[in-house]
Amino acid sequence: MVLQNVSLDTIKTTFFRRMCKEEVVESHQKDIQLEDLRAAPTADKKNASKSFTTRQKVGLVMLATVEFSSYCSMSIMAPFYPREARDKGMSESLAGFVFSFYALIIFVSSPIFGKILPKVGVKLLFIGGIVTSGICSIIFGTLHYIDDFYLFATLSFLIRGLEALGAAAYATAGYVLVINIFPNNGGTVRGILETFVGLGMSAGPAIGGFLYAIGGFGLPFYVVGTITLCVAPLNVFLLPSSKECNVNMKSGSFRSILKIPSVIVTCFIIALVSTTWGFLDPTLEPHLRQYNLSASNIGLIFLLLSGMYGIFSPFWGWVSDKVTNYWCLMTFGLFMTSFSLVLLGPSPILPFLKESIWLHIIALSALGIFVAMGLMPTYQSILDGAVRDGGFSDNIGTHSLVAGLWSCIYSLGEMLGPAIGGALLQQWGFPTAATCLAGANLLAAICTSIFFYMKRVRSKVEAVPKDSDSDLEKTNSATTIPLENGCSNGDIYTIENNGSVKM
Repeated sequence: MVLQNVSLDTIKTTFFRRMCKEEVVESHQKDIQLEDLRAAPTADKKNASKSFTTRQKVGLVMLATVEFSSYCSMSIMAPFYPREARDKGMSESLAGFVFSFYALIIFVSSPIFGKILPKVGVKLLFIGGIVTSGICSIIFGTLHYIDDFYLFATLSFLIRGLEALGAAAYATAGYVLVINIFPNNGGTVRGILETFVGLGMSAGPAIGGFLYAIGGFGLPFYVVGTITLCVAPLNVFLLPSSKECNVNMKSGSFRSILKIPSVIVTCFIIALVSTTWGFLDPTLEPHLRQYNLSASNIGLIFLLLSGMYGIFSPFWGWVSDKVTNYWCLMTFGLFMTSFSLVLLGPSPILPFLKESIWLHIIALSALGIFVAMGLMPTYQSILDGAVRDGGFSDNIGTHSLVAGLWSCIYSLGEMLGPAIGGALLQQWGFPTAATCLAGANLLAAICTSIFFYMKRVRSKVEAVPKDSDSDLEKTNSATTIPLENGCSNGDIYTIENNGSVKM
């Protein structure tokens, strides 16, 4: 029967004991919610839209145009600037440092832009960077009117540095825009944009050489700078505002994010991949001289490398959107990059391989494919590490912090690659230099595989709640307690889940 008259002390005792049981249920529910939060990216990816909306397509076109024009501007001076600089009295090493200075400024300024982005605003920083870069490109085209060596050298570094500041600003903001415009397709879109990066880097020298032959030193910079400036007003109206991107502006610090082990390992992968890419800039052309190739043919070989990178970047970006364990892509990319470099040498450890132009073409094609494979998941890997492992909020502040860090580390590799490649080439020659870099990629692949595997095993162990089965069994059943006050003979009464007390 249902008990109608129970003393006040009995009700208090019953209520207290029932509350203890509810705390167990609430604690278990919190554990389930935490697991759901950790699994949220997987669910988002499964529910990702298969096609872009009109607004997303417009945003993609704007971002792709900016990426192409910016990297075209970066590489457009390669065919003719060293010659012009030599005519002004600059040494080859000093003229080469003008190119490296661009990456140095991006390396230094990207973390700063990533930190101030939430305060300045995504759209303002993006458009301001585009305008700065376009104006500096046009001004750089006027340097051939200067005959004084010191003034020419000083302005070359100054204008190139300001242009790099603009590039760092819109590159950092661009990563945040990608995440906010394409929340479920970030990897795919980054892959598409990397295609235009490869196109800009590949087509830049060809466009620069063509325009230089038509109109001299200034015309390439005038054309690219004008196109860049024309894109800026379109972005004002077509890209979302900072308020639309996210309302939460809080972010952590670089010191905090660099304390996360998974972020540190991913940053090391980024630096190594970009170093491998930059390694070929000063080393591949001297190595190919033995085949007596024309400058246009050597340019086509460089184009093949960038082309394979650009073609496969969207694919690896799409794959990274479909998986949660990015380390599989990154480490396998490092393994295959190491194998490609061994073939490219060819390495002295493989004496049966004979040098041939076709072997180099195959190796460079594979290198472009697997460099893209190793690099594409890195941005999302850092972001997930910051949110899941570091407790960072998934907001615009964190995205800007990650974008600044990614650009900074990648630029570090762009600086180290040519320096390391030039030193190794001069000391031991190209085959040994390529073998050394292949060894570095192989060692990194092994170490990162072990790290991410142990991290995954540890996560699975921690995800199993202790005594969860017994807690659930207790909370799902009715609660039985003795009611000593107001009851005779120490009868046993049962508190049902609906709150009623039964005898």
